Amino acid sequence: MPRRESVKATVKVTLTGPDGKVLKVIEGENPDPFGYDYGSFLLANVNGPLSQITLYDPFGNPYDFDFVTPSPSTSMGYLLNGFCFANCPNAGSTPPNGPGIWLFNGVPFSGPIDSWIAYTGWGLSSPQFISGLSYSPLESFTNVNTDYTTPSSPGDVIYYFAYVTQSITNTLSSPVNVYTIMLVGAVYGSRSVSPVYIPITFYVFSPPIVFSPGVTMTVTVTISLPIGIAIGPASGFGVLALRPLT
Repeated sequence: MPRRESVKATVKVTLTGPDGKVLKVIEGENPDPFGYDYGSFLLANVNGPLSQITLYDPFGNPYDFDFVTPSPSTSMGYLLNGFCFANCPNAGSTPPNGPGIWLFNGVPFSGPIDSWIAYTGWGLSSPQFISGLSYSPLESFTNVNTDYTTPSSPGDVIYYFAYVTQSITNTLSSPVNVYTIMLVGAVYGSRSVSPVYIPITFYVFSPPIVFSPGVTMTVTVTISLPIGIAIGPASGFGVLALRPLT
């Protein structure tokens, strides 16, 4: 599949001062890949049937889930499909006790991938999570923040876009260095009422962002999916309204 037709995530970061003035916009400067475990989750659902899958939270803690076995054999039980972003059962409303945009003053674990050393989107230590910040409600896929590209000619690929946005304000008394941001979603096992938080996509800053007191960081993650090929302009057809599953 050509690169222009690939599934991808892009991250935009906007820093706004206490007076509302935009201080900096970061977009498209560094790679913003999906988390390793998110890829494993998708492939396991597509390629199955696997008996089990191990997913890691941002701190590198492993959680074993069952897929298709006669009876659950792991402490988490069967992996319940889907990532939760809003109104998640038994979850908090803000990181690190809820899904959303997590900020860290360190970089993720690095390991070998096809003879290269690479960041894989997890393995940060708990002290590297930046606490004491103020979060806005997460605007997620469940809010139908979606859009489509408009083709210009037959043969153009049509893309479906879904957006996740959250704003974080530094309410601390001193600046902090932000090396990594992650979009984190919640998943559940049939034997546990508590969620497990799994990185969806992450972004590593070099040099780090200096996040000053009173400044607000707004992060928007866009997931783009190629979903169709344009034949020609529509005429006399109703509108096909798609809504992502929550």
